[in-house]
Amino acid sequence: MHIRNFKQSDRECILELGTKVFREDDEIPLLQKALGQCVSELSFVAVEDKAIIGFTLVCVKMTNVYYSFLSKIPNCYELAFLGISPTCQGRGLGTRLLKETLLAIFQRSTHFTCWLLVDTDNYGAIKLYERTGFRRWVSTSADKTFTPGHIMGLSYRRYLRLIANLEARPPSACRQM
Repeated sequence: MHIRNFKQSDRECILELGTKVFREDDEIPLLQKALGQCVSELSFVAVEDKAIIGFTLVCVKMTNVYYSFLSKIPNCYELAFLGISPTCQGRGLGTRLLKETLLAIFQRSTHFTCWLLVDTDNYGAIKLYERTGFRRWVSTSADKTFTPGHIMGLSYRRYLRLIANLEARPPSACRQM
């Protein structure tokens, strides 16, 4: 398995995978929009046996305006989608894609903010985002979003602290045989 930048030629495969992962009524139209406006150098695909098994799509222009304050944040990026094939979930692929994506955003803009919307019942994704430094900003209701969710964000300050903490950790001790 390897991770590479998104290419326009990946669109059909990502959309096909998206139909297995996301809701047809609200998420698939937003996925189609994100595929048209995502930033290739900030978006990634995971490929295994010549098939796309996971992806991230990052947009500078929001796929949907949930709250006006989001459009006022400077150097703001939307993690519009992170999708992993159901047969490949639980292998750490989401973590790897997310880390690669955040590193690319940081390399582009060292003073960034990245935000996302996640359903409140998507416990695995919330755990992944929180473990990666995202914090809940606003909880949404079905009148704002299709289902209740959390708008979560990660600032460059928190990202830098996370990186510093990871680098400061001593390597784990090897067990004696």
